[in-house]
Amino acid sequence: MTNNEELYTVGEVANAFGITVRTLHHWEQAGLIEPVYRSWSNYRLYTPDDLECIQHILVYRTTGMKLSEIKKVLSHPTSTREHLRRQRKRLLEERSRIDGMVVAVEKLLEQAMNNHKPTLEEIGEILGDPNYTEHQAEAQDAYGDTAGWAQYQDRTDNWGASDWEDSKQRFDAIDTKLADAVRRGVPTDSAEAAELVEEHRKAIGQFFDVTPEIQFQISRGYVADERFKRYYEERQPGLAQWLADAIAHATGHSTEIDESKA
Repeated sequence: MTNNEELYTVGEVANAFGITVRTLHHWEQAGLIEPVYRSWSNYRLYTPDDLECIQHILVYRTTGMKLSEIKKVLSHPTSTREHLRRQRKRLLEERSRIDGMVVAVEKLLEQAMNNHKPTLEEIGEILGDPNYTEHQAEAQDAYGDTAGWAQYQDRTDNWGASDWEDSKQRFDAIDTKLADAVRRGVPTDSAEAAELVEEHRKAIGQFFDVTPEIQFQISRGYVADERFKRYYEERQPGLAQWLADAIAHATGHSTEIDESKA
């Protein structure tokens, strides 16, 4: 030791590395570090070389290496590469195990979310209808004593968020096809229009039994009810009237509802 060599107390070292004095003492007992200098009061003093050794210990510890292995690495620097290779292999295996656990937790979380019965507000968010709660109240007032409403309640009572999302996707898909038919000028009395009407009927039928006659009665509101009309017109101008006419043709009714009379 020279007079110019900088020395550090155990407290200074602990603060510098963000560890406890007890940890430094533990490492010393484990043979990882051996500060040879003492103060006049017999307190440990650490040299810059000691600090470098501590830095190495901290790095090895972050890899999950045991103290006994770190001691071997510090005692035999030539074996460092092999120790690190083995540690890398362990870490990769551990990462694979943890990744598997994360996947399992995500599946359980997804199941829990699907099993959760969403509130009316949450259903509205899924369907993109900010007034869903109000619309449900209106529907119950109008149809609450009908068999169709009872079926609707029974079929959707245990639906989770994913069920409502699937339902929305189903309606989005048929709406896209209907809008495309309008853009292409598909005649409302054509076979293609009839196929789309049937797909539309089945989409509604996931909630309650929908006969062609019931579908026709529902379709009367597509041009008579401004909210229904707005829903379809926002997707494709002319879609509300086209769909009402297509359903009328497919179900054997005349196209008695037109936009001018709505």
